[in-house]
Amino acid sequence: MSGSEIPPQVQHQISMLQQLQQKLEIIITQRTQSELQLKETEQAIGELEKIEEGNDVYKMVGTLLIKTQPEKVKEELQDRKETLELRVKTLKRQEERSRKQLEEMRAKIQEMLQQRGLRPAG
Repeated sequence: MSGSEIPPQVQHQISMLQQLQQKLEIIITQRTQSELQLKETEQAIGELEKIEEGNDVYKMVGTLLIKTQPEKVKEELQDRKETLELRVKTLKRQEERSRKQLEEMRAKIQEMLQQRGLRPAG
């Protein structure tokens, strides 16, 4: 075996590292989207609080605007806010775990390469 060949078990670890990086990117994207939805929901709740009692509001249902009471919409938005907060919290924990796994796997690959006298790239 020449000094520049990467052993199969190291290649496998590198492949797993790449998969974990992709998983982390997906988690980050989902977290970002959920945080944006949460912010929009909070803004909508804030706008509803400005509406005087007894006034109606309109809610999008598909392509239709449906007349409804602000209290009902606010309740729905509060439920959505709670769900989104939980989702963001869960995604943050997943992101944290994935980052830790990624670092551990990088260290393991570097150690495997160093044991074989190879230098890790980057």
